[in-house]
Amino acid sequence: MKLSSRILLPVALTIAAGAAFAEGPIQGNEVFAFQSTQSRAAVLEQAKAASAAQQIARGEIAPVVKSDVSVGKSRAQVAAETAEARRLGLLSYGEDMTFPTPAQAEQIRLAGVQATQVVLK
Repeated sequence: MKLSSRILLPVALTIAAGAAFAEGPIQGNEVFAFQSTQSRAAVLEQAKAASAAQQIARGEIAPVVKSDVSVGKSRAQVAAETAEARRLGLLSYGEDMTFPTPAQAEQIRLAGVQATQVVLK
């Protein structure tokens, strides 16, 4: 009796656990009802063009997205803005997020502007 309960009980529990984790059919999934508006050849051409332009990630390397915004801050400007934010107590550490008020943001921006004007003179 002990042997049968040692074997049958784990088997019964395993079957019950398997039934509990079983899922029914997927409902409401729009992937199965997807209709393409482009031909296969058009999609392949787009994929080739993106690959040639290095816009497709390969492994862990993400593609570099070129933006139209020019990089306009110098090293001195960034350092001055960081020092001003530190002075105002706005640097975040860990999960603690602090956000500047509009007046503080303007103060930080002006510190960066003053740093570039000093360098230029």
